[in-house]
Amino acid sequence: MLFTGEGWGKSSAALGYAVRAAGHGWPTTVVQFVKGAAWNAAEAAVGTAAGIRWPVFAPGLTWASEDPRALCDRAWAAALEALDSDHPGLVVLDEITHAVEHGWLDAETVAERIRSRHPLTSAILTGRDAPAPLYATADTVTGFTLVKHEQKKGILNP
Repeated sequence: MLFTGEGWGKSSAALGYAVRAAGHGWPTTVVQFVKGAAWNAAEAAVGTAAGIRWPVFAPGLTWASEDPRALCDRAWAAALEALDSDHPGLVVLDEITHAVEHGWLDAETVAERIRSRHPLTSAILTGRDAPAPLYATADTVTGFTLVKHEQKKGILNP
């Protein structure tokens, strides 16, 4: 699955699927590209409690203060480990389109690794501006369009 577009909710939708998969006993991994530990602390806490593997690569809100290419390499290694598993499961590659857009990962390489995963493993990729190879590889593509969002007014900011 590919969740893309300018609208909000792509990661939240993917995390909903992750909780559902973990609840059904599937090995589930969430790898966040660009977002650090402080970004989704509540979601990570709930996910981890549900048995979701959730590796963290940067302590801050984003990778902006770190070496993004090195962090991407670590995140991609964790993604490959989950995708190479010999059992079914779910792998969420959150904001991976940003890693591709910034040139830290090659779109064709990502698409090929998704195609070569275990046949019973599902993968969800999220992020704005998804490139054509990810569209072509996905069985389901959902476009998120931002029409109006209250968080832009600060209502949901913790």
